[in-house]
Amino acid sequence: MHSRTLRILLSGIMLASALPVAARTWTTSIGRTFEAEFVSMDGNGATFMFSDGRKFTMPVAELSAADQAQLKGGGPGVAAEAVAASFGRPWPREIRLDGPVACKIISEDPAKKQYIYESPGYRFTCDARVTDDALRNFAVMFEATRKYAKALPLSMGGGAGADGRLDIRLFGTREAYTAAGGQPGSGGFFTRGAVFVPMESLGLKNVGTGYSLDTKRHNKVLVHELAHQLTPNSYFVPGAQGWFSEGLAEYISITPYNWGYFSPDIYGNIVKAYATARGADGTGGRGIGIEIAAPKLHSFLLMPYGEFSGLNANFNYALGLLVTHYFFHMEDGGKATRIRKFLQGLQAGQQGEAALLPLLGGGNYEKLEGEITTAWARMGVNIHFGTH
Repeated sequence: MHSRTLRILLSGIMLASALPVAARTWTTSIGRTFEAEFVSMDGNGATFMFSDGRKFTMPVAELSAADQAQLKGGGPGVAAEAVAASFGRPWPREIRLDGPVACKIISEDPAKKQYIYESPGYRFTCDARVTDDALRNFAVMFEATRKYAKALPLSMGGGAGADGRLDIRLFGTREAYTAAGGQPGSGGFFTRGAVFVPMESLGLKNVGTGYSLDTKRHNKVLVHELAHQLTPNSYFVPGAQGWFSEGLAEYISITPYNWGYFSPDIYGNIVKAYATARGADGTGGRGIGIEIAAPKLHSFLLMPYGEFSGLNANFNYALGLLVTHYFFHMEDGGKATRIRKFLQGLQAGQQGEAALLPLLGGGNYEKLEGEITTAWARMGVNIHFGTH
């Protein structure tokens, strides 16, 4: 684990229901010690409880470097308990922003081509000016995506940049975007805790006074990258990176969206349309068809990420979405029992083969293949594992 894990824990996961863990001795940055149970984290503060039941909250930054590192690294009984608070919540049927989203100008420096704006959860660093209407509109999309991810019962809080805000880098030209590491033709990418986006991916266009927004545009690729930024580091390990990390981002990105409002597809119709055809609206989509020749499930779940995102990436992303949706909404009548145990294992440090065991539900991979095949066959999608 590295510093992003602590930022994940401090980025706003609501942890009021986190279970306290065994008392231990904590040390402050000035060398004082206290004996207490860790209870929860909210924002930049950690809450502890004394043996007599009294609770208090202190800034995490006032803990010793070692104790901060334990929180950051998910030490025994600390981080794993903290981030598990959202497990068990019902799956949200809708996610809607409440009220307007403020987006303010921090600085605009034409000479340096640096323009910085902030919304409650994001900091946008741009190389060109963005108009007020565009700021309001895309801040709504970013904040709605953040609220959506946090509402899912998957313990997603996301990383944070300076001052608790997520880091977004916007580029006025494709040339500047590719110079920063973007692939030609891509709509954005996530690396080192930041999302890099060409302004055209937001529907922004230069109108002379700055970049303005086409409010009707919803870019799936961009929301996909935002989802990665909001995903805990522990979900990017062997056994999860690939089928789940990309399946989750696909799931979030194709959710119907309209002006601060997401409507999750718990029934699988949008997922089916996107994975097998050209999408519910006839655009985008993976288009792999309804007769799917898939690799053995065991091999697919453990596929190295370089292979997953390689020449057969379009197919792998689609299949990852279908498998992820199965665990979210089809397995055990939609209770998501196995995926919850899987994610709890990831948070506890499990990887690879060991991490996948909860997904089997006490059976084997052949049985799980049959369960997934049967569930999707009811939707008219025929997955043939072991034929690819």
